[in-house]
Amino acid sequence: MKKCIISFANSRGNYVKSLARLSESLRNNFDGDFLAFVGEQSIGAPLHSENPYAFKIYAWYEVIRRGYTHILWLDSSCFAIKNTKPIFDKIDQQGYIMQEAGHMAGTWTNDNALAYFGISRDQAMKMPCYGNAGFLGLKINDPWPNHFFTTWAHSMDAGMFKGNWTNEDHLQSSDERCKGHRHDMSCGSIIANDLGMKYESGQRWLQYGGVFDEVLNDSIIIKAQGL
Repeated sequence: MKKCIISFANSRGNYVKSLARLSESLRNNFDGDFLAFVGEQSIGAPLHSENPYAFKIYAWYEVIRRGYTHILWLDSSCFAIKNTKPIFDKIDQQGYIMQEAGHMAGTWTNDNALAYFGISRDQAMKMPCYGNAGFLGLKINDPWPNHFFTTWAHSMDAGMFKGNWTNEDHLQSSDERCKGHRHDMSCGSIIANDLGMKYESGQRWLQYGGVFDEVLNDSIIIKAQGL
């Protein structure tokens, strides 16, 4: 098992500070490599303004190129509060790890992406989103997780991460059920549902909360809060 945790920040202040916090939190909680990329140029990615969250795919490309097999993406807002070994055990055993979001892909996917994947909004309204695209683990040398990643990357190349956060003026869809687009998460959720991938329950591994917020349960390993 060659494992790593990866994250990214653009060159603006607080994101880089968050990376430093994440790095420090992993010092005694992770026995693999932490790879933190700063700025799209560091991984040859298009600008976030040109292709939102494409940097995630390019960061994965880079660590796959370096031969890592067990990979966990954490947004820079994340930090570890205990040892990450159980997360990597799950990745090794199941091939992936995702946590549910509590809402449906049909609510947060624009018409362009639905058409690309060849599904209706009615179908998408039955597809649960995986929650927090900032927490995703894959055993990339397994066929199933590799297929997820490859399909996800293709959707980015096709421009399906592009879209507005809200459906103001119905620019994302004329369907009132659409509340906006969630870019990489929208596409990843549709792919995961199509492949029959199972999500962990919400708040199983990751909790939104600050350093001093009470931990919700003993299974929480990662917290997430921006600086």
